[in-house]
This record gives sequence, structure tokens and C-alpha cells, in this order.
Amino acid sequence: MDFRAFESFRDAAGDAGLVYYYAGHFDEEVRRSLSANLKSRLEMESVGGTAKRKLFSTFMEMAQNVLHYGGCVETPSETEARPGAIAVGRDASSYWIVCGNLVPVEHVARIAGKLDQLKQMSLDEIKAAYREQLANDDHANTDTISKGAGLGLLTIARDSIQPVEYAFYDDEASVGRFSRFYIKAFV
Repeated sequence: MDFRAFESFRDAAGDAGLVYYYAGHFDEEVRRSLSANLKSRLEMESVGGTAKRKLFSTFMEMAQNVLHYGGCVETPSETEARPGAIAVGRDASSYWIVCGNLVPVEHVARIAGKLDQLKQMSLDEIKAAYREQLANDDHANTDTISKGAGLGLLTIARDSIQPVEYAFYDDEASVGRFSRFYIKAFV
């Protein structure tokens, strides 16, 4: 990257309200480091209370989604790092968090269906679905893809002050095996 390209990147980041950004491979060590850095950054900016908790919670869920569900063109093992990007920014009235990673194309419809359903729900309905999912002891048997309790997208939607936005784009490098998945929440 030459200096002009870097300057353009810096200017675009500033114009977009970017506060924090990482792109690269995610593993557990990177996730811990990013989390600690974000915590420090939020403290420097005097973000506290509910906003800090929701920002951090959403950030953690998105980073864990990259770790647990992110694809990799090189077909990594379960413990290998996964490529992804995550950003936190600020506009006049709120913070936003965007995350992007590869997902297998066969998971696109499932993820889109879950997110479309969440976009149609009120906050009270999302909170009720969250409580119901917490009590669902049979989740591992009914959702063989999910690696947790099935609370990740519910947590992101619950903490967002606007409906969660998302997009999928073809990943041409993977020759049809993966899509690039982006998700955005507002806190």
C-alpha cells in the first residue's frame, strides 16, 4: 500500500466514524487480544454502563461467530485461525459494529432465514425468544450446526437498537464454496 492509498483509507475510516478495526485471521488468542484492546478503547472514550456492556457483548458474539462458523478456503481444522474482519464505529447517535467472514454456501439460507425472522420481531419478542432458547436443553439435538446454545444472533439482535442488517456476497476465490457474510448491529 502506498502512502496515498493509506491516506485514502484513513480518510474514509474517519468519514465513516471508524473507532476500531481488525482484518486478518481469528483464533482464540486474537479474539482475546481484540477484546482487551476494545475494552481499553471504550474506557479511553469514557463509554460506560449499558452501552459498554452491549458493545462488548455484541463484539464478542460476532468475533466468536468468525471463530466457530467462519469458513476458510484452505479447509482448516477446527483449531485453525479463520479469516475475518470486525469494526466498531460511531455516528451522531449510536455505535455500530460490523463483522465479515466466509460462510459455506450451504449455510447461507439458514443464516438469512434466522436473521430475517429476527428483523420481523419486536424487542420484547426477541427477549422472549432469548429466554426460551436459554431454557432449551435440547438445542444440541435440534441444531447440529450451532456450536453453542443458539444464543449468538439473538444476543446481537437483543442488544441492537435497530434491526440487524446483513448481506451475503459471492466469494469468487472459493469457486462457489463460500459466501462472504456481513452483519451489522447498532448500539
